[in-house]
Amino acid sequence: MRSPWHEAPRRRAGWFALIAAVLLAHLVLGARVAAGVIGWNAGGEPRRIDVQLVQALQPSAPPVAPPPPPPPPAPAPRGERAPRVARASSEPRPAASTPEEAASASHEALRAEALALAASAAAAEAASAPASAPAEPPAASSAFAAASEPLPGPPQPALDWPPSTRLTYTLTGLYHNGPLYGSGVVEWRREGTHYQVSFDLEVEPWFTLHSLSDGQIAEDGLRPRHYEEWRKRLFGSKVPRHIEFEGEDVVLNNGNRVPRLPQSQDPGSQFVQFVWLFTTQPRLLKAGNVLEIPLALPGNLRRWPYRVGEPEAIALPFGTLEATPVRPIGQRRQGDLPFEIWIAPTLQYLPVRIHLHLDDQNYADLTLDASPLQAARAPASAASAGFAAP
Repeated sequence: MRSPWHEAPRRRAGWFALIAAVLLAHLVLGARVAAGVIGWNAGGEPRRIDVQLVQALQPSAPPVAPPPPPPPPAPAPRGERAPRVARASSEPRPAASTPEEAASASHEALRAEALALAASAAAAEAASAPASAPAEPPAASSAFAAASEPLPGPPQPALDWPPSTRLTYTLTGLYHNGPLYGSGVVEWRREGTHYQVSFDLEVEPWFTLHSLSDGQIAEDGLRPRHYEEWRKRLFGSKVPRHIEFEGEDVVLNNGNRVPRLPQSQDPGSQFVQFVWLFTTQPRLLKAGNVLEIPLALPGNLRRWPYRVGEPEAIALPFGTLEATPVRPIGQRRQGDLPFEIWIAPTLQYLPVRIHLHLDDQNYADLTLDASPLQAARAPASAASAGFAAP
């Protein structure tokens, strides 16, 4: 057999092109493997929380919202002496079985004593007032107003957050008059009060999007600390963008520092913030309601209004579920990619469908393609505090 090196120049060029293509393919594959194994191109991305997803989430009744806090006791009518409340130290109480119960009992005793003292002071003030004073209800004294406010006590998170969860989606859509096919993955990971939300979208080989939100679980939902994303188009390089949440400020991708609004979210954390919002206040998931989420995007931070739509039946591989659409209605700016999401109350208010509106003609639509996978829940005694293991 003749060596290819002795072939005609044109055939030799073909052999060289084939060898170069094989080498290039191996380099691309090797770079991807290295990125997944040893973290090349990871930049400053935080360490990923390790979780084990062991069970499929099945549809069930929506989570029960936590009861609202009891209203403060009403003040005693003017001119009437408030009933005397014995001091906490003179009244026997059963021994607390845990430090949390002891702290709560102490908190209630202090609060009852403060209320009694404030009411007595108000009654004494009323008795010493001139008889000709007009008979109209006075404003509450500062002492009573302060006493009626809850005193500091053990922190009580408002929600037993879902365990670590992975949702996988099938992607279809339209781009430049051509169909789109791909996949998407949303992962919610938690470790104590530390959370991460990642979102990966692939339309091979044309487009890839990766994002990660990292922060803390708080009583008013999620508090992001760091958000980053990168996008990559065919034959293009990765375009990274990031957002930093620093105290009372948010540092955008362009370096601008803007004031942090209460409950501000990023493009990744907003998915799970909706879970918190509708689990704690299910009445908000009603058609016609308009909600506002302070949303930090790489180029700006502003309040995004979302309108709740009518529930729809969505056919999924594991059955048909009722889901409610929540659509952004704010005016878009260049580079903004707001998500429309369909919330399923019977799947822990998780998003079963996500619609990404690229422009007037192009879009990507993601629909859940399998039952969500979750980590095992912690025992009820630990989960009840809202800080269950991942």
